[in-house]
Amino acid sequence: MTRTALLRAPRKFELVERDKPRPGPGEAVVRTVATAVCHTDLSIYTGAHPGVRYPVVMGHESTGIVDSLGEGASALEPGAHVIVNPIIACRQCDPCRRGDTHLCRDAGLFGREVDGSLSPYIKLPAHYLHRLPAGMPLEQATLIETLATVRHAQRRVAQTSGESVVVLGQGTGGLLHTRLAVLAGANPVIAVSRTRWKLEMAERMGAHHVVAASVEDAVGEVRRLTRGAGADVVIDAAGGPKAFKAAIGMLRPGGRFCAYSISHEPVEGFSTFPLYFGEISLVGSRALAEEDMAPSIELVASGKVDVSGFISARYPLRDAAAAFEEYERNPSRILRIVIGSPS
Repeated sequence: MTRTALLRAPRKFELVERDKPRPGPGEAVVRTVATAVCHTDLSIYTGAHPGVRYPVVMGHESTGIVDSLGEGASALEPGAHVIVNPIIACRQCDPCRRGDTHLCRDAGLFGREVDGSLSPYIKLPAHYLHRLPAGMPLEQATLIETLATVRHAQRRVAQTSGESVVVLGQGTGGLLHTRLAVLAGANPVIAVSRTRWKLEMAERMGAHHVVAASVEDAVGEVRRLTRGAGADVVIDAAGGPKAFKAAIGMLRPGGRFCAYSISHEPVEGFSTFPLYFGEISLVGSRALAEEDMAPSIELVASGKVDVSGFISARYPLRDAAAAFEEYERNPSRILRIVIGSPS
């Protein structure tokens, strides 16, 4: 028997006894080592995430070690270090048949629609697992899932070398956007945040300029830093209607806006006229595609993206409730909390 952290209802965790899973054909059982907690998890915990059915075992940014394999799961072997692609797809609908499994019409998220990784062992189809280098720290490797979503967004916005890029918000996703923009040759890369320590991290990520301001107050400074032209690309890693409106004001004619951050708030009082007059392109980006995982693993393995400073706190699985209580109390002071399973 193993002890799993089950969220019975918003803000109500319970440790429950469960049998260790056994793999079926094509499946793998993984011993969970680390699970990173992100804002999606926090919204599930508080009850703010729409459509969640409780009880639920959360956890989707997870790494571990293969314990056992079912028949046909031959691409891995017991002992392999792996990271989970948490986008669960039917693989039958029209987007899936096109290869866009992240746009599956019946998509789910590991740790939301299906039981996630806040458990000592998880079972899932082996094709959702990606091999990690044996020497890569599994706690730090939990950040690769977020990095893959960032890489996916930057592929969608089609940034090219020499373009000016503004990243609104310097949480985990924003910092990784800043780093990938620098690696892609963007110049200048402008990082916007109200939080000084996050801007210091953005500078370590290679940002050419940092702007300590709200998104609304940053418009004029972005205009100044781009010599009045406006930015080629603005990436919203902050979220909300204010960020969207500010981004439109920062863009040059013909610029692109990438809606990376998730927001359910309507943008009130916004006219589509700026989209017409400036011929602004709006680019949506949902989660990650399967092909984003391997390059993201390589970015971390090569040292081009350093994720060592992103873990703000660590908790054992038995203290999952305390981990989420801390995150809810101090969301602006935390990048990632990692919950570890017992050895």
